[in-house]
Amino acid sequence: MAATGLAVGGATLFSWTISETPFDRPDPGFDRLTAQVASVPGVEVRESARWVEAPVFLDPTSRLVLDVDEASLPAVLETACSTDYADHVAWSFRVLTDGGNAVSVHGPWEGPGGASRCPELDVDPAGLLGPLDGVVSGLDLQAAVWDGTDGRAGRFSLLAIEDPEAPDALLPLVAHAEDLRAAAGVVGDRPVEISGSRISALVRPGEQERYAALLAELLGRHGVTGFFDSSDGTQTDGVDKVQVTAPESEHAAVEEALRESGLSIADLPVRFLPEP
Repeated sequence: MAATGLAVGGATLFSWTISETPFDRPDPGFDRLTAQVASVPGVEVRESARWVEAPVFLDPTSRLVLDVDEASLPAVLETACSTDYADHVAWSFRVLTDGGNAVSVHGPWEGPGGASRCPELDVDPAGLLGPLDGVVSGLDLQAAVWDGTDGRAGRFSLLAIEDPEAPDALLPLVAHAEDLRAAAGVVGDRPVEISGSRISALVRPGEQERYAALLAELLGRHGVTGFFDSSDGTQTDGVDKVQVTAPESEHAAVEEALRESGLSIADLPVRFLPEP
């Protein structure tokens, strides 16, 4: 029986080592922080967790996921910055805007802790909300800054988490891509990625109006139901391209519209995807 117990215990420890099984590590200071942010009017705590992972069982991870009304955002950020909880917190905010949108922003999983208590966000959600409400309504978006690959500039991304009903619902974001990047406090001339399940555009400096006009033509005149700008250097085959779903009778017109667009993607190969 003792040998059997040792075998079971060894197998359990081995599985923890492989799977990095999380184990709760409650902390009174983190519980106080959770209670403080939950007490801010217009804030809902969707997740509050502090844990360690096998096999090390060190360096606890602390995570808070919040739904926040736009008017409550300054207060909850101030509360976060004034906490006496010293460990790093992986913050996630889903801000419900006055104009009927939702914008999610996420801080890093790892950080230095110590002196800085404020959430470390690559995007300024407060600056983004008003300009976003000025161009769209009813979208659920994630805003983020992603690093580039192979020496390419990183990009500012607005990803539609919930698929909009109208295929052209993201076009206003494309038309104002650089304006929204600036409003989000993202410096420099990074490309802007606007993406959903049917549209993905990588808008480079000076292209926002022309890119939106191209997409409006493709969707409105040529029956395009899917457009995917795959020019960010991350393709598994190593080839930047544009991938399009459209009726076969419109393929030539789609290629011509792309060539005449004057965009940075104008000369990329076009791959047509089968229609559903």
